[in-house]
Amino acid sequence: MPGHSDRLTIEIDGRCIDCAIVRSPRRRTIALQIDHEGLSIRAPQRASDRRLRAAVKSRADWISLKLAEWSTRPKPAQRRLESGATLPFLGDELRLDIIAHPTRARTRVERQDDRLIVEIDRHLTGEMRASTIRKGIERWYRREADTLFPGRVRHYAEQLGRPVKAVQIRDQKRRWGSCDSKGIIRLNWRLVGADPDLIDYVCAHEVAHLIEPNHSAAFWAVVAGLMPDWKARRQRLNATAGVFVPF
Repeated sequence: MPGHSDRLTIEIDGRCIDCAIVRSPRRRTIALQIDHEGLSIRAPQRASDRRLRAAVKSRADWISLKLAEWSTRPKPAQRRLESGATLPFLGDELRLDIIAHPTRARTRVERQDDRLIVEIDRHLTGEMRASTIRKGIERWYRREADTLFPGRVRHYAEQLGRPVKAVQIRDQKRRWGSCDSKGIIRLNWRLVGADPDLIDYVCAHEVAHLIEPNHSAAFWAVVAGLMPDWKARRQRLNATAGVFVPF
């Protein structure tokens, strides 16, 4: 359908930028996001290409700046999930140990000191084996995040005297966390690979949204009250994301 393509190419400062477009029937406004994959546009279902181009052009300077910043950041590591590989966990590393179990049909993942042991059905091969290992490791990361993150969120929420309705662990591709108007905070399970200081920054950041829903000067003042060194932590988070993201 004209005006509703999944990608859009726009020229900014003499450079052709290829943008991914994610449409939603519930969205009413256009939002721009930039990460290691480039620029993406969150748009209403029926927004025309002309409207999208105008939105991008209106923020051309910001886009150029952010694309330049992202170009200097390390990209997420492409890890081979085999014995001997390392995986990030709370700013440290765990050595992966894959064990083909002779009788176990269900995958089991557990940590032993600096090892992450994954027991799988010995009959699995090829893509099925790789997928089973990956899903098992992801489930383990999610459990660890679900154990750690709610307590850290509530630690900062108590300092503000604000209730948190729920803390949910999610598979968010383009953000570390979010906070909605109902007081539900959602955090990316991949963050559990990061140093605890960086996890705390994201938790404090999202808790601050319980008071200030946007990123105004008032919002950053709330963050600073919770964490005076938030700027240094945010810089470290941005600089090391490609290192601590498991996959």
